[in-house]
Amino acid sequence: MIKTGGLQATAGVVRNRSYASLITIVTTLVIAGCSTAKTVEKPKPDRLQAIEVLADEVLADPSVVWSASVGKGSDRPVVQFTPYVTDTSVFVISGKGRLTALARDSGATLWEANLNTRPTAGVGGDDKYLYAGTGDGRVYSISQADGSIVWNRNVSSEIISVPTAGIDYVVVRSIDGRVYALDKETGTRRWIYTYNVPALSLHGNGRPLVVPDGVLVGLDNGRLAALRSIDGRLFWEARLSDGTGRSEIDRLNDLDADLTVDDNNIYAVNYQGAVAQIDPTSGNRRWSVPMSSSVGLDVNGSIVVVTDEFDTVWGLRASDGEVLWQQENLSNRQLTAPVLTDNGNILVGDFQGYVHVLSGSSGEMIGRIKAVSGQITNKPVVVDGIAYVLARSGKMAAVRL
Repeated sequence: MIKTGGLQATAGVVRNRSYASLITIVTTLVIAGCSTAKTVEKPKPDRLQAIEVLADEVLADPSVVWSASVGKGSDRPVVQFTPYVTDTSVFVISGKGRLTALARDSGATLWEANLNTRPTAGVGGDDKYLYAGTGDGRVYSISQADGSIVWNRNVSSEIISVPTAGIDYVVVRSIDGRVYALDKETGTRRWIYTYNVPALSLHGNGRPLVVPDGVLVGLDNGRLAALRSIDGRLFWEARLSDGTGRSEIDRLNDLDADLTVDDNNIYAVNYQGAVAQIDPTSGNRRWSVPMSSSVGLDVNGSIVVVTDEFDTVWGLRASDGEVLWQQENLSNRQLTAPVLTDNGNILVGDFQGYVHVLSGSSGEMIGRIKAVSGQITNKPVVVDGIAYVLARSGKMAAVRL
């Protein structure tokens, strides 16, 4: 089993909002398809409001350290690239397969390489290699030193989550319900885990998460699977929520958001479901709160923060899931998953290239900066007080916090 400690908690309570947005959109599209006189209007994003800092809050003053052009992202909205950041470098891939290595301190280009293929996820890596997946089910291992291809291997179908490195293997997910562990040095398959994909699901997969002794994978049926790292066998499977409703759309409850762990717990959130704290030894829910998100969450010792499907950012008490605050002034701005910084503030990116800074204690807006042009597609990657963000337009920026 996955060995960590335990913490008993009770369920928090949250004000439910209707999870009918996808149903409404699909229904509207069907109606519009039957009548050329109707047009479908997208929900209007909230206008940005002036920041008024409370007396007990400190204004954040983020600044752009450097920016760079790294090649336009994918034309497919479901394909969202994430950079891979090391001590010295930032690696990013474009929608046409151009892989760029940038100096982390200056943004200067170190090298460029072209995979001559269409990637369908961001770049994963370790201390030596980079890993990328493509729409035709091919996995690439690439040298961080110069961008040369070490090996490439086929899996069964399209890869749309970032490959994740373990100690001596890399974990890859394909869209047809298969999880592969490939040998780091050769690309040879170590094991494969398969699961049933629902007839209808969201087109996206959260990345696998490697933990001591195991691999955690969020599934399209709303379940969380804990796999044994040595052979891929199932430790346990946990259900975040029960898909209910009359139609398949009503019952959509994919677990597409990336998972997060701390010393004693696993945290996950799914679509039309719940955010939950899970016991890593058994898979039992310690608490769960009704929530709908395909974007994701972050956690530190005391708070869990979640971006929901309406682009409300929630702050929940980590011990029991009790709602601490909610920030609703960024609705329909296509927010990224939130990230908690070392000083307890929260960052989210939006569709216009803004990075918003929220107070971790109150959820109030305390800072904002226009970092790039176009939609930020990745959860900001924060290293040593610098946040790295990538836009679909191909612009990348390092933001000092």
